[in-house]
Amino acid sequence: MTAYMVDTVQIRPADVDAYVALVHDAAVPVMTAAGAALVSCWATSPELGEDVDVQVTWAFADHVRWNEIRKNFVLDPAWHTWAAAAKPLRTGGTRRFYYPRERPA
Repeated sequence: MTAYMVDTVQIRPADVDAYVALVHDAAVPVMTAAGAALVSCWATSPELGEDVDVQVTWAFADHVRWNEIRKNFVLDPAWHTWAAAAKPLRTGGTRRFYYPRERPA
C-alpha cells in the first residue's frame, strides 16, 4: 500500500513563487534521492487576501520506508540547505500522513 505525506505550508503571497521554485529545485532532488516521489505541488489562490497554502504531497511504500527516507534526507547536507532557505518563507503549516482507504464491507 502506498502512503502519502502531505505538507501544507502557509506562505505570504509575495513569496509563493520563490517557495514553489525551492520545492522543485531543492526539495525534489533531495527527497527523490532519499526515496520519496513527488505526487503534487498545489497552491490556493493569492487573490483571497490571506496567506497562500502550498500543499506538497510525497509518496512512499509505507511508514517503515518513511523512516528510511527521513534518515536519508536528514543526513544529506542539501536537505539542510533547502530547509534553511524555506524557513523564512513559511508563516505556518502542517505535516500529515495519509493512507488510501477502500469502502468498508
